[in-house]
Amino acid sequence: MYRWITGRFARQARLMGAMMERLGVTPEAAASRGRLYDAANRRCLWCDAHRSCGKWIEQNRSAEGGPGFCPNARFFADIGRGGAVR
Repeated sequence: MYRWITGRFARQARLMGAMMERLGVTPEAAASRGRLYDAANRRCLWCDAHRSCGKWIEQNRSAEGGPGFCPNARFFADIGRGGAVR
């Protein structure tokens, strides 16, 4: 179990970091959202779309918004616009 969860955590952290990079969201901007960022990390950790996410990241070097399947698309979009995440 330990090996599974640590592997998943590492994979999802890589994907979230790459997604943020593609969307122009800095770690500092995301972290400044406090608990909302914590919730985004949890959503990513338990998201089952890692294959689709990886493909999207490979195909998009930069983008205005995240893919529709991403549970954090709104969070990232609001940070990118400098708006308040609700």
